[in-house]
Amino acid sequence: MRVQVLAALCATLTMTNAAEAMPLRLLCEYGQRVSVGGDVRRDNAIEIDWQGKLYKMLRVGTSTGAHRFEDPVSGLIWISIPSKAMLLDGRRGQPVAQECRAGAGASPLR
Repeated sequence: MRVQVLAALCATLTMTNAAEAMPLRLLCEYGQRVSVGGDVRRDNAIEIDWQGKLYKMLRVGTSTGAHRFEDPVSGLIWISIPSKAMLLDGRRGQPVAQECRAGAGASPLR
């Protein structure tokens, strides 16, 4: 009996970790697409796949409650609130992907 319970627990944990590892695909204004690997609510680093390139973004503290991540190499900035997110070019001070959402009926961004 204990072995069955342990096996079921291990299978559940494995499926949970696999589901979290799946990137979240977002659709942004003007048909742009961004994929986010990681959980913006708890991870200190996430990966952003934008225009065929992968960017490692590091968490930066904020006073507003928004989740902010920056890639010091490219200068990109990812800002996420529960209902939407945006990708900014920090060097030019301009948005490059706005109003990014998971889609109709989707849960808040993770």
